[in-house]
Amino acid sequence: MRNELSLQILQYLFDRAGRQIQISDLAVQLGKDIHSLRPAIEDLKAEGFINEEEYRVEILPSGRHFAQSRWV
Repeated sequence: MRNELSLQILQYLFDRAGRQIQISDLAVQLGKDIHSLRPAIEDLKAEGFINEEEYRVEILPSGRHFAQSRWV
């Protein structure tokens, strides 16, 4: 997982923990096309770091723990 885009997504979601973020908003904030975000989102889901429901993503506790160990 740990490619740059996956980490950017995880950090963005970590900063907004407890909220679901629309993927389109994520694309605007990161300056990336939705299609380029999809592989990174799938990697994060496979790792169990985020959850996706109806084009919205949120960080899961395991993602928060990983982020805290990396950035806090």
